[in-house]
Amino acid sequence: MQGFKFPDAVDRWLALRTAAQWEKKLAGLLSTAGIPVFLPLMSRVTQYAGKRREAQVPVFGGYVFCAEPEFLASRVLTPGARQKIAQVLRPPDPAGLRTELKAVADVLNDRALVQERLHGALGDTVRIVGGPLTGFRGTVVKVKPNQWCLILEVSFLGARLEVEVDERMVERAEP
Repeated sequence: MQGFKFPDAVDRWLALRTAAQWEKKLAGLLSTAGIPVFLPLMSRVTQYAGKRREAQVPVFGGYVFCAEPEFLASRVLTPGARQKIAQVLRPPDPAGLRTELKAVADVLNDRALVQERLHGALGDTVRIVGGPLTGFRGTVVKVKPNQWCLILEVSFLGARLEVEVDERMVERAEP
């Protein structure tokens, strides 16, 4: 799936918040109802138990962008599709949102975004680079591959603690 291309004719956008892993389904339902949709996708590559998998996932997890006037005026959108929408977000600066979405579309036209898991095997030593524990080092004791989280054992004030950290907030460190 290549994603939903950026419709240049749309001037006002809405961000629709939806449950995780419903973005592509909702975008398809909106598109079927005749509502212009933009859903930027990237490739996520994972390796677990010796198998390498690639999946197309939204760049902005939990969000689908659609044309405001068509969405608000739609009489074709089914109640089932509306149930998939948790929140309708209107931007304070519609022109700014359009500019930012267009910039994302331009980047995706020129390049393919790929998110690849580079660390996270049991026993790896990592350094936390974001969040309240920035700068701490820890050892990976558990991997949650479907949630993109790591459980790290971190030494803090002489005690060993286990903390759950988003995989994007760590980098490989020398033992």
